[in-house]
Amino acid sequence: MFALTLTALFLSQTPDTRAPVGVALTSRRPNADAFAPKVATRVAEILKREGVSDVRDDTRTTKELKAAGFSDPRTCNGGQTCSARLAVLLGPKAVLVGVDVARVGKSLAIHLEAFAADLSEPLAAIDITAREDKWADQSLADITKFARQVKERLSIEKPKVAVAPPPPPPPVEKKPGDAPVEPKLEPKPGGGERPDVTATTEPAPSRVPAIVVASAAGAAAITAGIFAGLAAADRATWDKNVTMQPDGSLGSATLTDTQVSQLAQGMNTKATVALGSGIGAAVLAGVATWLFVK
Repeated sequence: MFALTLTALFLSQTPDTRAPVGVALTSRRPNADAFAPKVATRVAEILKREGVSDVRDDTRTTKELKAAGFSDPRTCNGGQTCSARLAVLLGPKAVLVGVDVARVGKSLAIHLEAFAADLSEPLAAIDITAREDKWADQSLADITKFARQVKERLSIEKPKVAVAPPPPPPPVEKKPGDAPVEPKLEPKPGGGERPDVTATTEPAPSRVPAIVVASAAGAAAITAGIFAGLAAADRATWDKNVTMQPDGSLGSATLTDTQVSQLAQGMNTKATVALGSGIGAAVLAGVATWLFVK
């Protein structure tokens, strides 16, 4: 009986897996039709190679979505909300890997994003840039990294089953003979009484809070440095590709308007995070110093 209980408990805690995993083109970009299907095929192949089960390529995924009543996944135009709804159409535990390919000059901009039908946030996402004549080799490592992230997040952890603790043992009745005998202590003749000596030592204050706050300050400082570097990189890309047009607007010969807008938003967000983390690091460092001195 105990073995059956353990088996049932083990099975109840075995993680479930999200499936199927459908790969689909979720956009139709100008001048990218010759490359987008090949990228989607490559993504499906790498997912299978990395051990992801029940992977469905773009052709089969599009067919199943049409059978469910959706006309064409490419009409999503790379939108997150639309792509997330496609995962729901594939099944209650399905995952949709959206493939968005754009051609900018002689380069390809590839955006991959995985959506789970049972989650509100994406499982994984990655942006890849590669030359159009060498995209297969230049994107291989990034697509493989993305496939491994998807595989790691396919498991669905079930809630743990609470196990009631065993009942306490019955109380043991004490027999009269088991009662403890209180010893009688009498002073010896001629013996002097010694006063009780009690040594009281105050414990040293703990430095754990100070160490914890100092560690948090260091982590905040590292975060500020990382996001400051990312913001600087975006700024360099902005200065290189975005120029002021004669009519006073911003434009780019290498980036689309959407990419210019996304670059500006990302640069501002990273700069804000870097500033907030830097301020937080300074405040935490002051608190840690005060705790160490105290």
